[in-house]
Amino acid sequence: MKQHHPLIIKFARIFFSWLRAILSLRYTIEVKGEEVLKQDSPKLILPNHQAIMDPIVLFAHLYKYTTAVPVVTSGYYDMPVAKTMFSSWGAVRVSDLEAGSRNTNVLEEIVKSVNHGFELKKNIVIYPSGQIATQGYEKILNKQSAYRVVKELPQDVEVIAARIRGFWGSRWSKAWTGKSPNFFGMLLKTIGFLFVNLLFFMPRRKITIEFVNVSEQTKSNSQLGKNEFNTFLEETYNVHGEEPVNYLKAHFLATKLNRDLPARIKNALKKVKHRKQETKEDEIPANTLKLVCLCVGEVLDIPSEQIKETDYLQVDLGADSLNLVEILSEVENSFPTFSAPQITEIRTITDLCMAAMGKFQSDSDLPQSNLDKDLTQIENIKINPYKSISELFVSTFSNNKQDSFTYDAMLGSTNRKDFFLKACVVAELLKNKVPEKHVGIMLPALQSTTLLIAACYLSDKIPVMLNWTVGNKVLEHCIETAGIKKILSAGSFIDKVKEMLPESIHSKIILLEKEVPNINLITKLKGAFKATFPAFTQTNQPDDTAVILFTSGSEALPKAVPLSHKNIVSDLSSVFDMIEVSNNEIFLSFLPPFHSFGFTVLSILPLITGVKIAYTPNPTDAREVLKILKHVQANVLIGTPGFLKLLLSQGTSYFFKSIHYAISGAEAMPLEVKEKFESMTKDGLILEGYGITECSPVISLNPVEKQKLNSVGKLLPGLSGLIIDIETGKKLATGETGMIYISGDNVFGGYLDQPELKPFKTIDGKQYYKTGDLGYIDDEGYLFITGRLKRFIKIAGEMISLPFIENILLEKYGEEDQQVLAVEGSDKVSPADIVLFTIKDIDLMEANNYLLKNGVAAIAKIKRIEKVDEIPLLGTGKINYRVLKEKIEK
Repeated sequence: MKQHHPLIIKFARIFFSWLRAILSLRYTIEVKGEEVLKQDSPKLILPNHQAIMDPIVLFAHLYKYTTAVPVVTSGYYDMPVAKTMFSSWGAVRVSDLEAGSRNTNVLEEIVKSVNHGFELKKNIVIYPSGQIATQGYEKILNKQSAYRVVKELPQDVEVIAARIRGFWGSRWSKAWTGKSPNFFGMLLKTIGFLFVNLLFFMPRRKITIEFVNVSEQTKSNSQLGKNEFNTFLEETYNVHGEEPVNYLKAHFLATKLNRDLPARIKNALKKVKHRKQETKEDEIPANTLKLVCLCVGEVLDIPSEQIKETDYLQVDLGADSLNLVEILSEVENSFPTFSAPQITEIRTITDLCMAAMGKFQSDSDLPQSNLDKDLTQIENIKINPYKSISELFVSTFSNNKQDSFTYDAMLGSTNRKDFFLKACVVAELLKNKVPEKHVGIMLPALQSTTLLIAACYLSDKIPVMLNWTVGNKVLEHCIETAGIKKILSAGSFIDKVKEMLPESIHSKIILLEKEVPNINLITKLKGAFKATFPAFTQTNQPDDTAVILFTSGSEALPKAVPLSHKNIVSDLSSVFDMIEVSNNEIFLSFLPPFHSFGFTVLSILPLITGVKIAYTPNPTDAREVLKILKHVQANVLIGTPGFLKLLLSQGTSYFFKSIHYAISGAEAMPLEVKEKFESMTKDGLILEGYGITECSPVISLNPVEKQKLNSVGKLLPGLSGLIIDIETGKKLATGETGMIYISGDNVFGGYLDQPELKPFKTIDGKQYYKTGDLGYIDDEGYLFITGRLKRFIKIAGEMISLPFIENILLEKYGEEDQQVLAVEGSDKVSPADIVLFTIKDIDLMEANNYLLKNGVAAIAKIKRIEKVDEIPLLGTGKINYRVLKEKIEK
């Protein structure tokens, strides 16, 4: 810091005079107590901090009466251009602890620099809170900078409090979106607002700046202690009580804004106080907790035995930013597994323990989620089975438009109103770009994918969900079968999977990020009109085709399955007739939408009911899924046992404390997965079910009131099922195993353009679908799956179950975190062959002896073992048995 040349001071006065004139176009500013600024002695000015804009307003008006320089954190000081300006101005640069600096001498640097400024007769501005407010009043908590400066203040320096009111609700405050706005982005918006208001007609926000001389009180309180000093300042700033939020319209012709505070405000004290965590005692090892508490106790000088793992470092234990830096350093030195987080993310002792173990998941880089805000109308999910998806979608999204709807890491939170508007506009785009009825969609689980599905219905298109993981031959087969000419996707996604795609597909792809920005005005107006007047939107009939999905292709080339609106809606209606789930629950979607389960439950269910849902695109990226789960505080997980197993192996109960239900299907639920889930959740429940793409897909589900181990539950209401003997075709009695046949409104009408495939059978005058799965129903109506017909081979006249053999071998050789083996066989080769494919070194004789000891007939022994680099998987996580069978039969 240096003494300024008179020309710099003169330039500053001219600049701020010009700035006041500009600010007057938006703000009506009243200054009170300005006489305290006119005295000659140097001054320490301590303002409260409501918004990013208030320092600019403050300095613009300070320079009417005196000069002053600010204390600026390194994050702002070191910005290009700004650094030159701050340096010339004489601002005091300090390390930014909350941005990751570990400079524990920062307080000494501030005191030294500020006192040097006072020697040069400068006035200096310090913000005691160090951050913008998260409520309509000022909270300083345990911050030390102003306290330390005043404690060592020269006698001739006066302390002036600057009480600023009027910014709470401004776009420059956290009251607008729940987080700090981007300065330059907001500046450009504000300039735009000025011009559309013809400069002089912009609605003005009333701001009051009141200067109060608090020299005597602050100096005396600084000698009593930090808490006493900070409490006095808080009382000074909040003397008029909590400021009500004031949202001001941006255009002079606009109507009054009807807006509520965000459900979450980042770093809000109110949220912290109500965010006490419920953690299981065995989640954090006792020795880890003990050592972390010792580190904290040593820094804060409190007995470690008084510290609890649910304690908040700032609210409960009185730590400030400097203390947090010291605590993190102590913990880092004590734990070699420590993972360095953002300092603002560490709030509790639990967070510290997770960081110490290297398991802390920071969500600081994620957009804010508003999904935790309650819906306007909370009730159990109920669905009218007689309406189409588009009818229900339009009806649901025409009501309670400000309710939060969806979230992902790319787009953040979207409410119903904005989602519906976008869907209407994109629907008009599809009418222009896709003349064909069928349109391919090739995207992972994202809110954009669900929006495209909705847009298809509003534009009278049929979405065809494409699986990019199946390989060139199969993908080309699917595209040809469905007659697809155009495929909707995104460039960033295509870049990631381009090596998995055939060359022939690229000419068909429409990249949304290139098309949407170029939508013409007429198309936008058409979409906006229909969003405003939903009665003019196009809807479908229940019997219309709603989607074309493909069978998994695990055992043969995939078949195209057209499902009607009636199929899907009736299936979901039956699910929620059987189980009671509140529409206020937050669903987490990571299943790909080409998966029938993912499509119906995680795309269509939100569209027709408005349930809140968060998306994350890669189900195999467990750390990212857990990060989103924790960030949005999801209540309902939908996933296959394989994906659930992966999540449970990577996470702890720290991540799963918000989960109420996990709905799982597609494969058998291992007992260890079920037990681990129950141990890591607070009263969480796995609802295991059974479904098939051709049945939209859910057929059965374990009811909440009674779960049966190894059962896939009871048939949904409205469905009827039979067990038929595969040899005689006769109905079997309770407890007898045979082919499962299903009848109901959820059953599809036949495969696309394949009339030769006849999976239906008329029994007692009623049409049933032959599932291809074998099972039995017990005396309480619970269904048990024993295998799949295509996963049986015939040897010496006996039906041999390959899954039975595979499951026994998994008991001995299986691993929790990866697929290590698969059993496939064929009776089309002579002699019939059963092969064990594995990534491990397994002895053939040892494996067969183990099978014999566990009830496998001698004729079903493994003929050979084939070592592979990896077990081939489909995009759904299932084993790709088709690839393995081809190896045997080639």
